Amino acid sequence: MAEETQDTELKIKNAARKIFLEQGYEGAKIRQIADEAGVNLAMVNYYFRSKDLLFKSIYMDTFREFLGRMMLMLNEETPLEVKIWKIVDRYTDFIIQNPLLPMFVLSELRKDGLDFFKELNVKGIIENSLFRKQLLAEAEKGHIRTVDPLQVIITILSSIVFPVIAKPIVSYVGTLDETGFEQFVETRKQLIPEMIMAYLRQV
Repeated sequence: MAEETQDTELKIKNAARKIFLEQGYEGAKIRQIADEAGVNLAMVNYYFRSKDLLFKSIYMDTFREFLGRMMLMLNEETPLEVKIWKIVDRYTDFIIQNPLLPMFVLSELRKDGLDFFKELNVKGIIENSLFRKQLLAEAEKGHIRTVDPLQVIITILSSIVFPVIAKPIVSYVGTLDETGFEQFVETRKQLIPEMIMAYLRQV
């Protein structure tokens, strides 16, 4: 019985994630989520009580996934340059596999403010990250220029996320079909780390 309960709850959450990602909070309807999950409306209300509570659960999980992967990579025990390459490579793949996720996180964040950031202690995680310590240590040794670590993190994130969010514009300007866009993104996996390291080494 417990296993059946978990399966039903997971079905509802997976369906809700799909609908919320596609349509946002305002556009999503509980009946759509129930139909997508293959359950009745009463079942959704039984497990999550309201659309608001279901959304908050999905959003928190999605937000953790969006930033959690980055936080794990920031704290990997790898040399700075290797780490930058790995972050760009892995995070690009993750965003390509979840193209609706960045816009969902950002658009809903604008409505709800910084509550989720504060609850997950994003500021503390970044300030205490091994990546930040490596940047400061390498600058102190004179190996790279002195730079605000947040600038580097934001540059990496925005360089990866923006082309995916702006895919229609990028594809139009570059006359790219689906294969062409994939190749464009693959090229950026090499370009982004090279640009960041070239900047950091200008001491």
